[in-house]
Amino acid sequence: MSLSKQLALTSATYHPYGREDVLDGAEGAGFKFVELVSARGAFEHVDLEMDDRAVRDFQAQLERHQLKLSALGASTGLMSAEGVARAKTSVELARKLGVKIVVNSIAGPTSHDESIDLFMEHVDEAAEYAGEMGVILALELHGNHTGNGRQMLEVVRRVNHPSVKINYDTANAVYHGGEWPYEDLELALPEVVNIHLKDKIGGKGVWQFPPIGMGEIDFRSVFDILDRGGYSGPMSVEIEFSEDGWPSVHEVHEAVKTARQNVLRLLELHG
Repeated sequence: MSLSKQLALTSATYHPYGREDVLDGAEGAGFKFVELVSARGAFEHVDLEMDDRAVRDFQAQLERHQLKLSALGASTGLMSAEGVARAKTSVELARKLGVKIVVNSIAGPTSHDESIDLFMEHVDEAAEYAGEMGVILALELHGNHTGNGRQMLEVVRRVNHPSVKINYDTANAVYHGGEWPYEDLELALPEVVNIHLKDKIGGKGVWQFPPIGMGEIDFRSVFDILDRGGYSGPMSVEIEFSEDGWPSVHEVHEAVKTARQNVLRLLELHG
């Protein structure tokens, strides 16, 4: 079905590991797409400032693993001139790589303390540049003011720019925003261009994100909402492990295989 056409793996799943580990895991699990993330202060699986030669080497690395980019993750934050400058760098890289979506967040990768006023002061510059480059900035549910789809929808509609849309994370909606991804997803869907498929156990503030199919989110309902809403964009599988540390890379590889198999099974059951 169309929902599986751009099924990707987000490299956030390999938080402490390198890019080659990410690509090995994605290829080994059978993915054809990957979303590589640069999150300064947390992990960087892609260098936003790579020169043309580095871009060619990177593209060759993807080809060796028979992978394509579904989106570029660049959580630079958009509440400061520095964040906007790095966001523009990420947009330029996306254009070079032929990627149409750059995932960002309002406060950046290591903070949930958002100021919508500061964001509104700076976002237009990033949005205009993205529009010129033919790229969309997809804002991830991630903070104290954009924790769920309803909140993010209000922010995106306030920005009112065709190059600023939503990256919906099915577990972040619960963890940050206290909303399970059913009515909340349906409400936000008209502005959603990228999705992180992540499972969840427990409610708001509970750190438990197992492989898809092993948590409490009803993904058959999620897929039904996406199907009814005509969603056809990328979906990236994501797993977050213990706050105390990630397991071995072999265990991450196995969890990724399980997650992809479960997604495909759930999509088949849904279809």
